[in-house]
Amino acid sequence: MTGGRSETILEQYPKSWQLSAHGIPVWRDETLLAPVSTAFGPAMLKRASKGKNFTTSSSLLRWYEGSGSANILKKQKNVQLLEWIDGPALTNLVDEEQDDQAIDALSEVIAKLQAPKRSPLKARLVSLGSLMHPLLAQKYSENLVHRHGARLIRHLLQTTKAPLPLHGNLHFDKVMHHSKRGWLTIAPQGVCGDLHYEFASALCHTGEQRDFRDIRRRLNARATRIAKHQSLNKDRLLTFAFCHACLKSLEAQRDSQNATHWSDMSVLLLDSLVN
Repeated sequence: MTGGRSETILEQYPKSWQLSAHGIPVWRDETLLAPVSTAFGPAMLKRASKGKNFTTSSSLLRWYEGSGSANILKKQKNVQLLEWIDGPALTNLVDEEQDDQAIDALSEVIAKLQAPKRSPLKARLVSLGSLMHPLLAQKYSENLVHRHGARLIRHLLQTTKAPLPLHGNLHFDKVMHHSKRGWLTIAPQGVCGDLHYEFASALCHTGEQRDFRDIRRRLNARATRIAKHQSLNKDRLLTFAFCHACLKSLEAQRDSQNATHWSDMSVLLLDSLVN
């Protein structure tokens, strides 16, 4: 972090944090990410904007106790000071078509997040039913794919036997490699729901690929590997991924963003389920 703007940003935080410039700050998804130096080494300063706060995210990170996740070093209402992760994201492996290694790493992280903890979770999580409300509302939609999604997510929610605390936003670029501690996740959203849903974002990742036949092949291979090694149901994994793609398509349309990827994924996943 260089220049007067960077130093001005750091002046907003307690002097006891002992922050100094370490890289260039960037804004991403309404969040400031600023590499900093501290008395105990490099760290990442993360600050939310527009009234957001990190209460749930911070509570989950503390509950994980660094097992499969980045450690949270300091926090204020809308600010986190996070452990520095010095390696690349899992996205790199997927983009190099090393899907098996990426899925195994993701599964290992999820297993750590789901391992028994020493204390109860105090965070207030969003229920998966609440998260899926926009899709549930498509019951009578003229869009046949979304209407089918509304029916399927209702069935999935009704047949969830043991809702669990989930990261809730676990795609490949939210898992990064630490040179000493291995693969770690960042930025949990905090959702209470079916464990199958935790893999939905990862199943939908296609990178720059546009060959639908190859995407479908890799998608099915990922779901097969997850189901086998995690003792989960392949069809349920794919159905949650389909519903997730429908939800993201609706959110993109609501926010006037390009929904092409999510619309294509929802059609592809539905085809995988019925054929």
